[in-house]
Amino acid sequence: MMVVGVLLSLLTVVLLAQVGRSFPVGRRRPLRIWTVGLMLQPIGWLLLAMRGVVPPVLSISLGNALLLLGFAEMCRAVRSFHGLPERRWLWWGVVAAATAALLVFAGPYPNYSARVLVNSAAAIVLTSGLALALSPSLDRVGFSAARLTAAFAVLGVLTAVWRFVEHSLAPRANGSLFDAGPSDMAVFMYACVGATFLSLGFVLMHTERAYEELRRLASQDALTGVLARGALDERGHALASESRRLSQPLAVLLLDLDQFTAVNDRLGHEAGDCMLRHLAARARLVLRGEDLLCRMGGDEFVMVLPNTDIQGAHIVASRLRGSLAAVPLRFRGDELPIPLSIGVAASAGPDADLTALITRADQAMYVAKRAGGDRIQAA
Repeated sequence: MMVVGVLLSLLTVVLLAQVGRSFPVGRRRPLRIWTVGLMLQPIGWLLLAMRGVVPPVLSISLGNALLLLGFAEMCRAVRSFHGLPERRWLWWGVVAAATAALLVFAGPYPNYSARVLVNSAAAIVLTSGLALALSPSLDRVGFSAARLTAAFAVLGVLTAVWRFVEHSLAPRANGSLFDAGPSDMAVFMYACVGATFLSLGFVLMHTERAYEELRRLASQDALTGVLARGALDERGHALASESRRLSQPLAVLLLDLDQFTAVNDRLGHEAGDCMLRHLAARARLVLRGEDLLCRMGGDEFVMVLPNTDIQGAHIVASRLRGSLAAVPLRFRGDELPIPLSIGVAASAGPDADLTALITRADQAMYVAKRAGGDRIQAA
């Protein structure tokens, strides 16, 4: 089992080293800390396996200390992953105290159960720290790597508690792992495969986070923070389906900045970007929580308003123009007006079709622009 522990740890170190290279530089620190902790595990297992070849003080004390230090580094890594203080001195202090006690009970006062109690107490603290850092994921519904990793860390706590209680109730001063009880074997097996299982879970946590960030980037416009065009297809059509099901009206507003190109040419792209961000910020203030705001591209935005008829949509458009007039954009000390051409389209619930509404609102917006811009035009 010790040989298996060494091989699993070594193979997992190689895996983490390769996986870490594929993540952005800013995300590699937790994986580096975890990998360092995992590299201590094979050394610890080798020392434990050399019992009888090297002095017991070295084999028992240093071997267990390296295994505990590996779990301490895992605590640091998980806390770093979640943006929590790493508290390295706390975890290292637990390992240092356990090592000092192990030196005593492996050297001048040899006592097997005393060593087990010390080792178990340190393991309880370290695995509890790991489980607590992962505990928020236990409240989530459904499967996730963090949830599974947290559950496995809790299993480690319970296993260490079982061993602590067993040796407290029936201490064995002259025992050893070669006549181990049930809790000894359970802890030993957990220590052999636990680090590998936790490591794979930690890698999957990074992968899940990277996937969520990709989804967020794909669904959010990087400049303005509103929905990107791709997200409109999914969420907008869902609102249209809901409107048809409930026979509720659905309205669409298509917004176009009249002076966007001229401002870009005169003041540069920074001014144009400021106009887009200012429009998005003011638009959010006139929308309800269920409404959608999406940047279609360039200087065009679309609003999707569920349970809103043409009169209600016209009121929203008027409020937006009023909000922009009340709080003008200031750029390098000057006020920049933001005239808008707004096309408005709405349909009854049974006829709600997002693509058709956007097309009608787009046509109405171009009518508004041909009429001089800075106005609202209903389809």
